[in-house]
Amino acid sequence: MGAALSRNTPAYYVKLAVMAAIMAVFRFLPLPPGLSGEGLAVVGVFFGVLYGWLFIDMVWPSLAGILVLGLVLPESMDLVLRDTFGNSTFLLLLFFCMVASVINSAGVAEYLARRILGASFVDGRPWLLVFMLCLAMCALACMLTMTAAVLVAFPLVREVCRQYGYRPGDVFPMVLLLAMLFVANIAYLLLPFKSMPAIVFGVYGQMSGGGQIELAPYMVVMAALLLLSIVFVLCYLRFVVRPDVGRMRAACGALRVEERLSPYQSAILWSFAGLIVLLLLPGMLPGGWPITRLLKGLGYNGILLAYVCFYLLLNFREGISLGDIMHRSVAWPALFLVAAVLRITGAFVSTGVTDFIASVCGPMLQGVSSTLLVFIVVFVATGCTQLANNNASAAIFAPVAYTLAVANGSVEPQALLCCVLLSCSNGMLTPASSTTSAILYGDMEWVRQKTLLPHAVCFWIFNVVLAAFIGYPLITLLF
Repeated sequence: MGAALSRNTPAYYVKLAVMAAIMAVFRFLPLPPGLSGEGLAVVGVFFGVLYGWLFIDMVWPSLAGILVLGLVLPESMDLVLRDTFGNSTFLLLLFFCMVASVINSAGVAEYLARRILGASFVDGRPWLLVFMLCLAMCALACMLTMTAAVLVAFPLVREVCRQYGYRPGDVFPMVLLLAMLFVANIAYLLLPFKSMPAIVFGVYGQMSGGGQIELAPYMVVMAALLLLSIVFVLCYLRFVVRPDVGRMRAACGALRVEERLSPYQSAILWSFAGLIVLLLLPGMLPGGWPITRLLKGLGYNGILLAYVCFYLLLNFREGISLGDIMHRSVAWPALFLVAAVLRITGAFVSTGVTDFIASVCGPMLQGVSSTLLVFIVVFVATGCTQLANNNASAAIFAPVAYTLAVANGSVEPQALLCCVLLSCSNGMLTPASSTTSAILYGDMEWVRQKTLLPHAVCFWIFNVVLAAFIGYPLITLLF
């Protein structure tokens, strides 16, 4: 009877029992000096939810963690839920997902990628074509969710390889797919309105007492690191993989695209560009201007909500309804994970867990240079991301990194959290590290995991160097 009602297996219920036990047992452990009983209970909730993220899924453990927090904290359940789903970071991610639904349904991102690849000046220039592939991948990652971007881009990459005579199993198309994923992972971070940046930005806001990472300097830094990553990709493919590009040099017009954007698609494309400008203007214009005061009054959430409202108001013939918007590209698992992370992080602060960790780590970090601490955090976070979902890894390391930075005293917390973003974005060594990595290794026709793994390790090493020794100094300079 039970089997007919539920798809759950006995192993699933064992995992649920382990998760519940972790949450319950912590409340009865001996209290460490300096930590309250409520704080210890919150730590148990965190580890229980973390176990659920790793071994069950993203949604159910997140909701269960929020529910248990309502029982642990000296606040009513209504107040806990208000602080969870009324959090500005949670709303920011929700509204941007709605905007991404509009972009995705219009087909603008895919068209833009095809136009970039079909530019006439790439004919006979194979490495310029690879550079344009990187730009197309960046456009998709910025405008869509990562999963949607990869699902659009990988068929384009495979088609490019077929056009120039490469076959499934050849090393060049295999590493090219890996390189596109690497570039997309960093381009995805460019706009901090996606799930992983939202987690890290939200953690910083919670733990710093309402502070914000400035958008414009952040985007400048990420753009510079993205450009360096593209240069690395080009050099790696040309001088390490060294493919035969003779057919690419001889081809002419193989990827030409003749179709044009419809009026509706043009409206969506230009409105999205205008939206990005509006989001950046408050940090760039003089504070006394009326437009600056208006945009600051709206905030990021107000601007995004105004975009969605205006879209629904115009009721385009080719447009989609609110129901379709909420269904197509709204990443509900990521949203619930963000909600749980931010509420648990807030509980860390309110119950003294953060102060306790800082007091314990402070003596151990005395005399440790900022360079060494940044490298350790980046190396460990990048390594753990290969074994766990990248969003879950960001949820683990963001509060830890902030606490270690404060305890050390010589490390800038904003800069270290940006390095955590770079570290947790590079989950490419195993299929378990991210959905997009699973898509890459799940391509049994073009990809051979044993062949690709040494190249993935090289990209992993470069990402560690990029975050710890280039990204951190650059971020501290601009912040």
